[in-house]
Amino acid sequence: MINILSSLILALWLVLSMNRSRQIFFETSIYIIAMIGINCIMQHAWPDVNSAWLLGWIVQWFFVFIAIWLFDIVALGTISAIIYSIVVGVIYYYLQLNIPALVEHWIK
Repeated sequence: MINILSSLILALWLVLSMNRSRQIFFETSIYIIAMIGINCIMQHAWPDVNSAWLLGWIVQWFFVFIAIWLFDIVALGTISAIIYSIVVGVIYYYLQLNIPALVEHWIK
């Protein structure tokens, strides 16, 4: 459930931030911190902080950073912004589903 919610929030963040200047590093960091907090609230537990957990969130941070950075380049109009946001949301959802296996493979 958290995967769908965070993908939806990312897509809405991109659409609603259209036509304004961005501070990409700051916005990406705030988004990831908010998602960590929402994840803790929904699971009713603190995360098990280890190298796999940290690497997983770092990968997600890089994806969100690149998605927000490319938004200004790709999304020139309203329709392209909506399409780009939907595509980024879907890719982010699948990234979140597969991040544990990817991180486990990278750590080994």
